[in-house]
Amino acid sequence: MRVAAVIPLFNHERYIADALRGLLAQTRPPDRIIVIDDGSTDRSLDAARAVADARITILSQENAGAHAALNRGIALAADADFIGILNSDDVYEPERLESCLRCLELHPAAAVVATRLKMIDGEGVLLPAGDPRARWLRSVWHARPESLCAWLGIANFTKTTSNLFGRAEYFRGHPFRPYRYVHDYYFALAAAIEDRLVLLDEELLRYRVHGANTIKSGPGERVPREVLRMNIDVLRAFAPALAESPAVRGRCAEYFRTLSLNSADFRLEPFLHLAARQFAALTDGETEALCETLDPARFPELLAGKSGALRETLAQASCERILQRLASSRWLALGRILGASPRLYTDAPTAEGRLAALRNACSRSPWFRLGQKLGFIYSDPDTH
Repeated sequence: MRVAAVIPLFNHERYIADALRGLLAQTRPPDRIIVIDDGSTDRSLDAARAVADARITILSQENAGAHAALNRGIALAADADFIGILNSDDVYEPERLESCLRCLELHPAAAVVATRLKMIDGEGVLLPAGDPRARWLRSVWHARPESLCAWLGIANFTKTTSNLFGRAEYFRGHPFRPYRYVHDYYFALAAAIEDRLVLLDEELLRYRVHGANTIKSGPGERVPREVLRMNIDVLRAFAPALAESPAVRGRCAEYFRTLSLNSADFRLEPFLHLAARQFAALTDGETEALCETLDPARFPELLAGKSGALRETLAQASCERILQRLASSRWLALGRILGASPRLYTDAPTAEGRLAALRNACSRSPWFRLGQKLGFIYSDPDTH
């Protein structure tokens, strides 16, 4: 079982030695380290060559982008069974390779594993808890839903290609796409849609933030523009699977449902414009014929009842309406002083569960029922 590490290197003379030393200090060291210098204009190559180890191979190419450097390094790791990606400014925790290998052994159907990470600055110091970037990362992880696809719709929690470790054949069959900013995002999303991504809930990567991070380069609209392209590419790439697999459709729906509401870099309005442009060329007859191609035998969703997302939305609206009315009740305020009011808050994980618990608490409370009889509490059918 051979493990290779692939490092795309570009203008990181300050950091590449730390990245390499972190690899060599792994509790399960890689059998091979492939560094692809993508046309650096500083002394990155000299800094990499200064770390002497027979397992390290260093090659250089004209600047072609991180995706090209990654794909070349993966192709050169032809004898590897597993591949870990490490950007030249990031650092692995000592147990990362060993832990990721063990995770994939425990999940034989998975092909890629991502982990929690911590953020460090240009000097390698852990960002303080109050730093906005550290707070953002905590918020993303606290927002974690059950579905990895839905989570990727909220944000790219994997954050970086350095957070991708997996089976070599999967990397070879899924080359990185020619994006400047979101090649890691697309790769993780595709693995999640295919149900091949697994999460290891341990901090095993130090992600370095500094003034030269790629995501900070270029005009402000470039990242949202590339995210639009990425999501169009997702639909193009998964079109055959979307036609054949209800499971793939479900995972894509989870992703796009949360994406339209949450992603910081996705813009729904221009996405709708681009979709509308494609449909605008259809005649009424062609549009009707297109919809008629959906066979209920292949698309049982056509016959399904109200979606779980709709039920959650309606339940949440009911909860908020009831709580607003009850919060304004002087009768319940008096009951709280006397210790007689019902408990109106619950830890139920779903809005439907919270609504059911709220209704039950009201119906079982003698103080609440007395207030209704006396006309001190607004009679809302939702609370019966």
